[in-house]
Amino acid sequence: MNRTMTACPIEDRLAIQDVLVAYAHAVDTIGNIDGILDVFTEDAVFDLSGIGLAAVHGHAGIREFFTNVFANMAHHAHYLTNFAITAYDGDTASIRAYVIGMGVGKDGRGVTVNGRYYFDVRRTAAGWKATRYTMDFLMPLTGTLENAQ
Repeated sequence: MNRTMTACPIEDRLAIQDVLVAYAHAVDTIGNIDGILDVFTEDAVFDLSGIGLAAVHGHAGIREFFTNVFANMAHHAHYLTNFAITAYDGDTASIRAYVIGMGVGKDGRGVTVNGRYYFDVRRTAAGWKATRYTMDFLMPLTGTLENAQ
């Protein structure tokens, strides 16, 4: 989001951070696709092209992506830190956080991701929801994402 940043009230900052925490928690609860979808607006863009995976659109695309992920993965653990509100205008915002994500596939192979999450969010009647999600790597990938697709 490209806009002038105004001061973000602490209540909004914490609620926006909670969007990322809810996302990581739902992903780590293998099979909790409804929990993942609850983080996103119906028309959200889930764009992992920054790490070499295809972008998907809307709840249907996100559901299909995670149906495939959970079919192949046995365990996930995501740790978030360095939260930064990078844009805020009252009803929309952008946030960046660092992530260490680990997973073990059902075949026993593991993957570790060291990167950054970027979420654009919008205030809705149901609270803050993600409208766009992207990520990039900070360190070379260890393991494989082959089974996570």
